[in-house]
Amino acid sequence: MIIELLFSPVFAILNRLVVHIPVGATLPSWSLDFANLLSKGLMFFPADVWFVVIGNVIFWMMAHMAWAIIEWLYKKLPGVD
Repeated sequence: MIIELLFSPVFAILNRLVVHIPVGATLPSWSLDFANLLSKGLMFFPADVWFVVIGNVIFWMMAHMAWAIIEWLYKKLPGVD
């Protein structure tokens, strides 16, 4: 019940945002292609495996990008290298 109390405002805000999406809005073609590809993958592996794999890939991509930005910043400092 506490979790429901915490998440009910979040879901209410999301619901209000979704209502404002026009009825005739369509998804771009690349997202439909990705959904079709993902549905084929779901035939072989369960959804939780895909969530973990996609989450790990996104995490490691962001970690590498963050490290590249940090490295770029400290190499810009004079006298540090």
